[in-house]
Amino acid sequence: MNVPAQHSEDEDIDVDLLDYLQTLTPAQRIERHEAALELVRALRKAGTEHYGFDPRAVAAAGSGEG
Repeated sequence: MNVPAQHSEDEDIDVDLLDYLQTLTPAQRIERHEAALELVRALRKAGTEHYGFDPRAVAAAGSGEG
């Protein structure tokens, strides 16, 4: 299904990326998601090791969340 893009140029939507993602199977999309999640977790761990604490925990405590 090829739907024409309905957005302004100011929105910076990567239509090529959207087209590519539509070619993936659900299993491939899950693989990409899991790989991205693994990267996020590794970056969070590296940040915690570098700073000696989890900056997200400090931000959550300061905002009254949790």
